[in-house]
Amino acid sequence: MRAPSSFIVMKLAGNDPPQRYNRFGRSQRRRPLWRILLAPVALLLLAAVACFYGLRVLDADLPAAQVATASPAGSAPAGPVERTAKLPPLSLPADDAPHGSAMEWWYYSGLLDGPGGQRWAFHVAVFVANSMIKHTVMHAALTDLATGRRYTAQSRTGGIPAQASAHGFEFQGTGWTLGGAGPAHHLRFDDIGGAALTLDLQDASPVVAHHASGSLTPGLLDFGDSGISYYYSRPRMSARGSVGSGSATQPVSGKVWFDHQWGEFDVGRLGWSWFALHLADGSDLMVYQLFDRQGLPVATTGTVVRPNGAARALAANEISLQPARRWVSPRSRIDYVVGWNLKVPWGELAIDALHDDSEFDAAASSANIYWEGPVRVGGAQAGDGFLELSGYEALKAAQR
Repeated sequence: MRAPSSFIVMKLAGNDPPQRYNRFGRSQRRRPLWRILLAPVALLLLAAVACFYGLRVLDADLPAAQVATASPAGSAPAGPVERTAKLPPLSLPADDAPHGSAMEWWYYSGLLDGPGGQRWAFHVAVFVANSMIKHTVMHAALTDLATGRRYTAQSRTGGIPAQASAHGFEFQGTGWTLGGAGPAHHLRFDDIGGAALTLDLQDASPVVAHHASGSLTPGLLDFGDSGISYYYSRPRMSARGSVGSGSATQPVSGKVWFDHQWGEFDVGRLGWSWFALHLADGSDLMVYQLFDRQGLPVATTGTVVRPNGAARALAANEISLQPARRWVSPRSRIDYVVGWNLKVPWGELAIDALHDDSEFDAAASSANIYWEGPVRVGGAQAGDGFLELSGYEALKAAQR
């Protein structure tokens, strides 16, 4: 979960029933004697056609193969067909490329280690929004965790400043480039508010396709009235490159979490607390908790990926999130929860911000304010990762 947009209905593939009716029509164009002899049969056939037609109307938006999967021949459906089953399944590497949907983003966040114990935290993202006007937004933040100095940059461009690619993406702006195809990605940012970042990334693990617990459509999430989103991650990309600030440049390396999300959804109606965690045993954990503009809960779900690559969706009753520490921005006066107790099936994790002042004021590009920063993990397991808090300004307004 990352950024706001508007809702546009996606055109769905459907079945074409007329051939069924033509076949039955041809069976009625026979000699009059046959029609007399077969009148009772004809009545039964008409009843069957009426029944069949009603079923076809109910399933008109479903691709034939998925209807067959949802309702095997000779057996009753196990339950209602998911809305996500109406959409084409996730398909990689083709889905690495831009889609032209209402909202789409490519997102990187991670911790980088330099020589002598130096540590940096960063997140960079490109958002493409399609509403009345198509535009592309870039956000970048880099934090020196030794000094606490934070560098940020943002831009907004009409259209899509990208090179066409069948399997991948390549965005270019003034002084920055972000691209990838399959497991190989690269980032080049010449000026993040006075700092520079260059990274080459490689992924040796399978892509993680997120879905709700019990869902049969991996890579798709249903946000109810806010729409449906495709969502997959590369949770542990190996990164090597350099960070520069002032006249000094140093080599860095680390593990980076990459997200790609798109669809016909309106997350401007939602807020969320989103966690992307690397645990010491080699597991990766993504958890998010959605709430509406009044602060009422909408959904809680997540994905755990074990060191062997096996992924499992977590149900809402397997996740408990409790605020543990707050930080109030001196600029926006927004109250963020920067410390959490997260209970999952294998224990309780204590999550706390490494740098409290990680607010990103995106008023100049996407007209929102959010908190995104590095966290440490303790409790049942050690680790680190990133936390994103979005929509908290609405909570502030709702409390007035």
